[in-house]
Amino acid sequence: MNIKKIFKPMLFLILFTTSFVKGQNQDNTLQKILDLNLIEQKQVKDFKENQDRIKTKNATSYLYGLFQCQYKNITGGFFSEMGSHDIFDNEKLTEEEQKKENQELTEYLIKLKKCDLVTEKQFNEFQKKINANSYSYKLKLLSEITFEAMKVDYMAPEKLKRFADKLKNNGIVETQYKELIAAIDNEKIKNPIDLLSYCSKSVIIDKKNYSKEPENYLELIHKKTAEIMPELAFSNFEFKIVEDSKMSDEDTKFYDFIVSIQSGGKNYKQNSFYRLYTPSTGKYSAGGIDSQQYYKIFNKILTDLHSPYRLHEIEVYSDNDNLDEKVFGIMALTKEQEKALQESESYFRPSYEDFKNKPTTAQIEKVIEEYQKIGLFAHLSPLQINEAKEKVAEQENRDYNEVLSAFPNMIYWYDTELGNLEDPYAELLKEFSVISKNEFNPTQIINKFDIEKSKKTTLKFKLGTKSYSKVFKINNDWIDVDFFDFVKSIVKENKLKGQFYELYTGGQDAQVVYFTKEQYDYIRANKLLIFWDDKLIEED
Repeated sequence: MNIKKIFKPMLFLILFTTSFVKGQNQDNTLQKILDLNLIEQKQVKDFKENQDRIKTKNATSYLYGLFQCQYKNITGGFFSEMGSHDIFDNEKLTEEEQKKENQELTEYLIKLKKCDLVTEKQFNEFQKKINANSYSYKLKLLSEITFEAMKVDYMAPEKLKRFADKLKNNGIVETQYKELIAAIDNEKIKNPIDLLSYCSKSVIIDKKNYSKEPENYLELIHKKTAEIMPELAFSNFEFKIVEDSKMSDEDTKFYDFIVSIQSGGKNYKQNSFYRLYTPSTGKYSAGGIDSQQYYKIFNKILTDLHSPYRLHEIEVYSDNDNLDEKVFGIMALTKEQEKALQESESYFRPSYEDFKNKPTTAQIEKVIEEYQKIGLFAHLSPLQINEAKEKVAEQENRDYNEVLSAFPNMIYWYDTELGNLEDPYAELLKEFSVISKNEFNPTQIINKFDIEKSKKTTLKFKLGTKSYSKVFKINNDWIDVDFFDFVKSIVKENKLKGQFYELYTGGQDAQVVYFTKEQYDYIRANKLLIFWDDKLIEED
């Protein structure tokens, strides 16, 4: 038994159960546990601390306290999803040892029943497993009993019905509400993913129902996904497999799908991960559809249609080790519906999707024309421009900044928490030179950076015939905020044709561009990019 896999969803269940139900007073149960020597008096503090993680004082909370005390007896520490190790997976007992162990396990199971911690049905089920030599140690038995109790609590009909009401009230379940309630009453909802069968705009993708060859499954899964909404119907499905040069290195090669479809008279493309190749072994990973990315091609369609909906991935909780790897859901939700499902009392949480007014296909085509008109791509060949346009079509474009980033040597991105701790300012100058198309072309660059021994660093370089030197503060690995203004002042002093400008990122990273004054004024006036100091950024 793999304890970590069995308990992987357990901590989630604890939190989920905690948020759903109110506590009951069953203090006499603890006394029974002590009387039957299931724990010792000195373990009561540990028991209560773990029991309190489940606020409802029912059988599950007592079983969880017992499990943690038993786990600590053996390992010296409490079980945690993060950092705990699997134990007893490969232990084999002799026939005589197993017979003795079964007797002890039966006695232990009887004690649990006397404490009302297992039902008659559960007692019989676990006794059968004991008789079948399923357990070599007490902790194996106790972990399964505890997990089963948590699962029963988690999928309790009254909780499922409250969630069904939530789905109905938010317009996620519509015509099939009565069928959903009947399914709950008849215990047909075995896993939260089953709820999607009753939701109005959702599909369940079970990978085992599809071929392992992409030419046989990729289009079918896209067609299944398109069934969610009539607006997502498409034709002319094509795909190709390409190496991801940005992700690949000598040790590992990443391969992606690039899918193209036609919908509403427009062409759409989407890049998503396919599989890995390891040159040292000559082997490929299993590969398959990227459930976190492939569906975003349909969100491009919804964006063009100005739809209030976006598709979301629905992840699966399961006690089946393989189910969560093979089954996932896709659901169309409005922003309000997504928010409702992100709340704590939810059996599944959709992926976060961007509901902002992202550029439509027509707007993207128009802005690229504008960039070309003002000469931003004068340094690029027709082939480079076409390749960049293909990249734009394949990626998700949340704003025009991301559109421009697809074109070579237009935007330099860097983290203000420096990665290069040897000569970071020298590296930045060289990259700034690239995006300026060498108009800003510093030479003889020297920058010694010692984060351990110094609080200052000196940057020296020449620009043309002029020499420059500037001392910057070393604040751990953070860039000195004076650096960018210093570079801009040098550009201004030398009366170069352009200037460096910062784009808006919303984080600690920075994006820098180099434009002429005319280009900058035109872009800003027509809102063709979002600059860092732009006060017209649209909020949700």
